[in-house]
Amino acid sequence: MLGTVLGMATRLVRRVRKPVALPDRFDGYAPIAVPATYLLLFLLVPIAFAIFISFFEYDAITLIDWTFTTQYYQDLLGDSFYVSVLWYTVRLAFIVSACAVLLGYPIGYYVAKTTPFRRQLALLAVFLPLMVGTVARIYGWIVLFATNGVINGFLGALVGVELSLLSNTFAVTVGLFSVFLPLVVLPVYSAIEDMPDSLVPAARNLGANRAEAFLKVELPLSLPGLISGTIFVFVLTMNSVVTPRLLGGRTDITMGVLMYDNAVTNLNWPFASATGTVLTVTTTVLVYVYFKYVRGRMGVET
Repeated sequence: MLGTVLGMATRLVRRVRKPVALPDRFDGYAPIAVPATYLLLFLLVPIAFAIFISFFEYDAITLIDWTFTTQYYQDLLGDSFYVSVLWYTVRLAFIVSACAVLLGYPIGYYVAKTTPFRRQLALLAVFLPLMVGTVARIYGWIVLFATNGVINGFLGALVGVELSLLSNTFAVTVGLFSVFLPLVVLPVYSAIEDMPDSLVPAARNLGANRAEAFLKVELPLSLPGLISGTIFVFVLTMNSVVTPRLLGGRTDITMGVLMYDNAVTNLNWPFASATGTVLTVTTTVLVYVYFKYVRGRMGVET
């Protein structure tokens, strides 16, 4: 009897230890099963739920009154105040992205082309701000820009002038630019470093001068890194909350700040969800248009 039981247990263990064979049609999907499940549970489901509750009314007690309404979208797209907030957010994202490109590309180019020792120092200077929390860096700008801060203290002692540097769009732009600049520098540096060293000498041997070699060889090949860095900065600026909240004034309200105030302070989850939906759709459309435009221009030129 004992031998029979042991034999059955052994056969059961052997069956369990055998690898489960997937049908051939599922072999190609097996490697992406885990990331797809992660995206489904932690990205798509929350976004779908937020969109879902944005079509219901707010209740002060239960937070959500399951009465269908489109009033929040009518307010966000029809009220002049909310339209101005959306337009300010888009304009701010364009300005910060442009500033990051204008300064980030030369820095990334320099880091890729300089000597190994200087490259290490430059990369350390780029990575060092990323090791400090965003709030700490923002408070550093507050110390500089405040009425009694470092800059106004220096100007007051030197020429007797006091500037309004805090609680305005200028402060928000500088703060966001300083936070997101490495996101342009690093992709540009990576794209340029991956180029073969023989490309520029080959272009020079074919008669191109230094400027022509850069414009016709290096710049087009580095555009993927520049495009990805620009998209990073634009998307994160569109969704920024902390920097506009701490450095901006009463009129410097972004869609991210509006969404945060309604979700956390007012507990109006449906309106906050509608705000997030409008922000997400606007960001997606603008990034798609930008990508299609840049891709079309690159296709025409090549």
